[in-house]
Amino acid sequence: MRLSEDKVRRITERLHDELVQRELVSYKESRGVKPQQGRAARVKQLYDFIIEDLKREEEIDDEVEKVLATYSREIKGTERDILFRKHKEEIARKRGYII
Repeated sequence: MRLSEDKVRRITERLHDELVQRELVSYKESRGVKPQQGRAARVKQLYDFIIEDLKREEEIDDEVEKVLATYSREIKGTERDILFRKHKEEIARKRGYII
């Protein structure tokens, strides 16, 4: 994964807090749930979603690398970047995934 789990966790916490601060989301805590427990549970759900999303993208990247490895000549530089992006978009679209 390109991002460490710690970095993803910090991004997730910041994303959650920013959404709440801007009042783009609001939560009503269940009875008996302390505010920090509710926040921790929501951050964990966001974290799990982001991790799963990053894993899917990594799988797509691996598949693109396999496709590029089948080319008869070595692809370098800008051409490789363009082909990588093209194949990644194509594979993602076939899987119903939006990049």
